Amino acid sequence: MSDPTPPTNPASAPANPMAAPAKPAPNPADFFAALGNPLRWEMVKMMAGGKAVSASDVAEALGRNFDGVSKHLKVLLEAGVVEMSLGEDRRFWMYSIPASVRRADGVLDYGFAVIRVG
Repeated sequence: MSDPTPPTNPASAPANPMAAPAKPAPNPADFFAALGNPLRWEMVKMMAGGKAVSASDVAEALGRNFDGVSKHLKVLLEAGVVEMSLGEDRRFWMYSIPASVRRADGVLDYGFAVIRVG
């Protein structure tokens, strides 16, 4: 009796099926458009030192409403400026500048642009 499961090609199988797919490099036009908004620039400055923040944190710090801040954070996320992860207690999404682009305090290197925040 033969096994009904077809053989898999190890070369085409992902190395770690639980790993998140690789993110494409940010599109420079979308990236700079996202940074062109003064409120989003303030958000980036809040995170430039490596601090992860929730939408609630940002809304409180900048005196804005949660819904508006959440939409701005989504723009930054989709443009590749920030990344998102679950918070420690897993109730809040936390946004941060990826560690891979933070070169020094206030210096962010996205490959196509080096940004000094301060």
